[in-house]
Parts: sequence; structure tokens; C-alpha cells
Amino acid sequence: MRKIASVVFGILVLVMMASCATNHEVALSQNKNIVGKNGIKRPDWVIQDQSNMINHYAAGYGVGKTFETSMMKAKLNADAALALWVSNSVEAVRDRYIEETNDNGKETYIDKFVSSANEAGKAVLSGITEIDFWEDLEGGVWVLHMIPVANIKAQIESAIDTVCADKTLFSDEAKSKEVFEKLNKALDAYFPEK
Repeated sequence: MRKIASVVFGILVLVMMASCATNHEVALSQNKNIVGKNGIKRPDWVIQDQSNMINHYAAGYGVGKTFETSMMKAKLNADAALALWVSNSVEAVRDRYIEETNDNGKETYIDKFVSSANEAGKAVLSGITEIDFWEDLEGGVWVLHMIPVANIKAQIESAIDTVCADKTLFSDEAKSKEVFEKLNKALDAYFPEK
């Protein structure tokens, strides 16, 4: 009975994956046929991430009673998506470091690194650039924001420097240097050079 259930479950998963892949291709191909307010065609960035190794983009959507309200909501949503990406990037660097060192992640310097990097990331988020916006026929507004990946990487590097320079967090300078090197290695693995 278990064998039959496993086979049926496997078939269902494959069917679902195939239907999702098909729907995604259809949505992208139909993108060019959608027209918004003022006859402007929907840009690809509305449904397809444009991020690359140089810039990270986030699209936000907002709808309100006025264009201004919709635009403000869209900007807030795009900024929130960028803030989440920064936070996830910091956590990914931390996780790579922990994986590399077999550390359980409960060390004080790791907590301070994450806190420092997230604080530094918040400061960089004030430098977000608005690239484009698009208004749909229902009055909803889409906005595209961008932040250079190098800015976030520099802030995480700064957090590594700050934490590793704190003499109260390490038993000796050798440990500080080891953590510094391994955190930078994790950072470079997450943000590889172009």
C-alpha cells in the first residue's frame, strides 16, 4: 500500500511541476500583450526579476484611492523586498561561515556580526534608486527599485571589520584573524566577483 501511495504522490508532484513550468512560460510570453494606463505595455520587470551580479532589483505593487497613494504603497513594498534581500544575504554569509567552520552559531561574535551587518544594510537602503514605474488599468502601480550589489557587499565587509576589531569578543588575536578570513571567504562565496 505504501508503495502505491509513493508512486501516486510522485506522479502528482511531476504533474504539478509540469503545469507550473507551463504556466510560467505562458505568462512570460503573454507579457507583451498587456497594456496599462496611457497605452503603455507592461514592462518585463513587472513579472521577471532583473537582478544580476552588479545590481539587485525589486518590484513593488501598490493600489490605493489615488495614484499618489498607490505609488507610495508600491515604493514601500519594493523597499521592503530589498530590505529582506539584504537581511537574507547577511544570514547566508553567516550560514556559509558556520558551515565552513562547523560552528554551532551560538558564538557572541556571530550575533554581533549579523546585528552590525543588518544595521549597516539599513543605512545603505537609503541609497535605493527608483528605475521605473508602470500603472495598470485597475489603478495599481508597479515600481522598480535598484541597489548596487557592491554597496551591500561593502557594508557587510564593514561589519566584518567592526566585529573582528572588537577585542572583547575574542580570546586572542589569532582567533580574530581566523574569523575575519573565514567570514570574508563566506562573503566572497555569496557575492562572487564579476
